[in-house]
Amino acid sequence: MADPTAEFFAGLEQGGPEILPVKARGTIRFDLGRDGGVEHWFVAINRGNVLVSHERRDADCVVGVEKALFDRFATGEAQVVAAYNRNELTVQGSLPLLLMFRRVFPPPPGTRDPRERIRERFAGRRGLRDGEPVP
Repeated sequence: MADPTAEFFAGLEQGGPEILPVKARGTIRFDLGRDGGVEHWFVAINRGNVLVSHERRDADCVVGVEKALFDRFATGEAQVVAAYNRNELTVQGSLPLLLMFRRVFPPPPGTRDPRERIRERFAGRRGLRDGEPVP
């Protein structure tokens, strides 16, 4: 069985620049608790570029969460802010950095971009052809 957390972090370095704001800067360390131990994931963000390692370094934001819950974040089955509000994770340091970082987590399974729904809804209306205005 694949590890959703490892897959998430493996894809983060490639996908981060497309998702994160260009001015994004900071470091986040995720301390994932599992079986009495802790797995560390260190993420450095600089102008949208992302580097990931297993280092246990000081960070601007340190997030403590159970590995099973982070697996659910990595697949879109759970949301970071909802977990924070339920005290299912801890945050030390920069909460705004974590709130910016949540953009990289996938949306819940089965959700669609609302802009797609609007395009589909109005595609049949007069003046639109394939989502583009008619000249």
